Amino acid sequence: MKRFKFLFSIVFLVCLGLTSLQVMAMDKWPTKQVSIVVPFSPGGTTDRVARALALFLEKELQVPVIIVNRKGGGGIVGTKAHLKNDPDDGSYLVYSLEPYLSAAVVNNAFEIDDFEYFGMTNRSPQALWVNKKSKFQTANDLFNTLKNGKRVTTAVIPGGWSRAAVAIINDRLKSKAKQIPYQGGGAVQRMAMIKQETDFAVSEFYGTAAAAGEDLKCLGVFAESRLSDFPEVPTINEVLQEMNLKSIDPLYNFRFLMVKKSFRQKHPERWRMMADAIAKAIQNQDYKAQMSKQNIKISWMNATQTKNLIETTDAVLQTYSEYWKR
Repeated sequence: MKRFKFLFSIVFLVCLGLTSLQVMAMDKWPTKQVSIVVPFSPGGTTDRVARALALFLEKELQVPVIIVNRKGGGGIVGTKAHLKNDPDDGSYLVYSLEPYLSAAVVNNAFEIDDFEYFGMTNRSPQALWVNKKSKFQTANDLFNTLKNGKRVTTAVIPGGWSRAAVAIINDRLKSKAKQIPYQGGGAVQRMAMIKQETDFAVSEFYGTAAAAGEDLKCLGVFAESRLSDFPEVPTINEVLQEMNLKSIDPLYNFRFLMVKKSFRQKHPERWRMMADAIAKAIQNQDYKAQMSKQNIKISWMNATQTKNLIETTDAVLQTYSEYWKR
């Protein structure tokens, strides 16, 4: 009996040791570095938020976290490359945003269920912007000019809200604002307004305010109500109501980290470790403060909440699919 108890104790200690070693092994991220694919140009809001986040995620994982820009096709090129070429060991993630993801789905690039989603980082309403030197100093000025049939140009980019928003405005006002397409994302679109190549543009509020607020003026936001931190900016629907015109659904961008689905299937332990690290990095108060200085609000949602939001948003976005088809 004593010998049996002794052998049992040895086996128990060995098993306990193996379990401890497994736990210790997962205390450190197993790949040499992590690359976050940003499928857009450097310098845009998505790129800037990702680069700041990478520094905090690096502290959580204790390995280098780098940004890899793979621009093209409104986010399609870089995201498809991730699905096709990147390893599914957790060394590559993708930082994406809606409505670009749904726009790619409209164009049969991939499906929502091809990915697993770690969590949302921030959400921003779309807004109507002009150069500060513009003759249009209010949304009423711009809308009345459009309604009167005068020539007005707008900068649009593929995959985002701009084409759909302008088309809806044209529908409400029975106008014909001329859409001028720009490639390369929000930074290029903003520069078109700064250089006064176009009269106005629709782009997200917080990112544009942070990057070009000194040169551009916001005439209105596509939100349910005025923003608490910018109460002087009216909603687009306030302006439309004054003109006795039909309101517009709220339009928002939101960003999130995702990865090809096979990663979670093959490496559930790594999935949990990465999800925890991302949650801590995004909710880090120093990260939030850093983003707040750039007028970017961090709005954390976990994996389940983010997946639900994407599916709900995608169902709404598909009703505007005609504006995203190539």
